[in-house]
Amino acid sequence: MEIHIRIIVIILQSIKYRNKELLLELIKAELISGSGYLTGLARIINPQKYHTIHKVFSRVKFDYISIQIDIIIAILLLFKIDKISVSIDDSIVYRSRKKKVPNGHKQFDHANKANRSSYVFGQKWLAFGLIITIGNITMTLPLFIYLVEPKKNLISTTIVILAKMKRVIDKRKLSIKVEILTDSWFAKQRLVLRAKRKYGFSVITMARKDLAIYKLPPFRRKGTKGRPKKKGKRIQPKLEDLKKTRTLNIYNREVKVYYKEAICKARFLKYETIKAVWVRFDDSKSMRLIISTDTKLSGEEIIKRYAKRWGIEPMFNELKNRFKFKDIMMHTSRSYYQFLYFKIWCFIIIKLSSITFKETIIDYIEESLPWRVHCKKGVTVTAGSAQLALQSIFTTLHIGLFFPKVDETIECDCANKELVGFGEDDSYDMTG
Repeated sequence: MEIHIRIIVIILQSIKYRNKELLLELIKAELISGSGYLTGLARIINPQKYHTIHKVFSRVKFDYISIQIDIIIAILLLFKIDKISVSIDDSIVYRSRKKKVPNGHKQFDHANKANRSSYVFGQKWLAFGLIITIGNITMTLPLFIYLVEPKKNLISTTIVILAKMKRVIDKRKLSIKVEILTDSWFAKQRLVLRAKRKYGFSVITMARKDLAIYKLPPFRRKGTKGRPKKKGKRIQPKLEDLKKTRTLNIYNREVKVYYKEAICKARFLKYETIKAVWVRFDDSKSMRLIISTDTKLSGEEIIKRYAKRWGIEPMFNELKNRFKFKDIMMHTSRSYYQFLYFKIWCFIIIKLSSITFKETIIDYIEESLPWRVHCKKGVTVTAGSAQLALQSIFTTLHIGLFFPKVDETIECDCANKELVGFGEDDSYDMTG
């Protein structure tokens, strides 16, 4: 069974709504539509059914977090993925003050865009991007998206979500290694230490280059008087000290990297032993510091793994602009989250289908979108081009494929437990 069929089965079985055919029509409409409004889905299905469609998200309550977890774990089991990277970042969805949107408030925009004020009105997303590698393809899927409330501490919220991730892994008895990738804003003591010591996650993060980093303490002989030293001499490298050079394929291009690595102690982490890499790219005159809690990794490997964090930025662009997540208009938090995660599930279907139907998509791009073919890089498959190429496949889905008619006298396990891999008594409380 193909992955898009598996995900749709999970959605249809998990949402307790009688009209399963309408649910399937909603999924099909979202897979081929680029609209962020319910009216866009209603125009594809039937404009006269708008109020019925609106009730699905405003009155029918379903555990969207539990469904999201079911889908993600089904993907990990299907593709036999035993190691994942989770990129954490925040983003602002700009809104008009005249519109009533959940958790919309005035906030500082650290993007510093030239055509916008420093303080804007909008919703703040705290996003967790799941970075997985299938074959030779690496992609970033939305794992969780949380609407940050006004004056809510972002680090505390991140720690709570990481704790829930750990509980799910332990409850499902999954043998998965988790690696957290963040920028320098999330490089805080309680976040890094909690992730490493309590949850067992490795962390690779950018940090301030002026942090107090020290060498390991000198070897201490037995019987020596005095307290043992916590640290050695402070390490303060300069640009000319970055003598190691490599040419790495990161950020979708060839980059010449100069770096220096050392196993050391970090004062802001209570002198935890870390691997520090001071790096500069190409001919830049600025130096950056990347730290990793996994000291066994080489400096080159740390740079490569941290570069994967950038995948969450194109994901933001696709979600907000190509798939119109910025246009979602729901007046309550629950209905907003239910419609948001419904669109996320369809986005995941499209991204994973770009692997299954890669040859079909490439043929479509070369024939219908020739300007998307690069003379050197060839064809780059995006979620938008995959959506256009697979419209003929998505529109042929029929309810009989998911709920075939069977003889009532024959016992049949319609819950499909082997497919999903979960029981009916599991629920997760992580609503907005």
